[in-house]
Amino acid sequence: MLLPKQAVGFRELRKQGFGKKYIQSMCASLKLFPTPFKGIYYVPLEEERKGAFIEKPFNALAQAIRIFLGTDEFYFSCATAEKALGLKWQPDGGIHVVNAKLSRKIDLKGRASRNEAKKGWRARKIAALLPLYGSGIVFHKSDCVGCAKTKETPYGRFATKSQIKLDRKKFGERE
Repeated sequence: MLLPKQAVGFRELRKQGFGKKYIQSMCASLKLFPTPFKGIYYVPLEEERKGAFIEKPFNALAQAIRIFLGTDEFYFSCATAEKALGLKWQPDGGIHVVNAKLSRKIDLKGRASRNEAKKGWRARKIAALLPLYGSGIVFHKSDCVGCAKTKETPYGRFATKSQIKLDRKKFGERE
């Protein structure tokens, strides 16, 4: 049984007894919304599915990141943390994630525009859903994620003001 408003991975769906073809048909009919990561989906409420929106996209993204990295050892920093902590009000659009596993950028804006160019119904819906997660995700690799000064919130861990300054210097992010 799939619980709505949660991210779920392909492996978890298989463990719950769903067949590969059935999972593919749920994805094709958008009963499972795509996330920025391959093989990880968001289970929408019926209202979200009909309206093609995600009520709390940051929560869905945080859950998807947890599944993607396979750990809770990550926190949000730079502009993402500033916005969440109320230090900055201008929307940045990018999500900055500090973790111990990988360093990578995911261009969601570009992926959405490629889907927009396609003519299919599903591609247009995906083009509308992907920007809800932000314009892009930047993973910053750090050896000492546990050493960082963070603040725990219901939405995840966010860097404190002093940690944001250290992270900006370390990762070369501009303000």
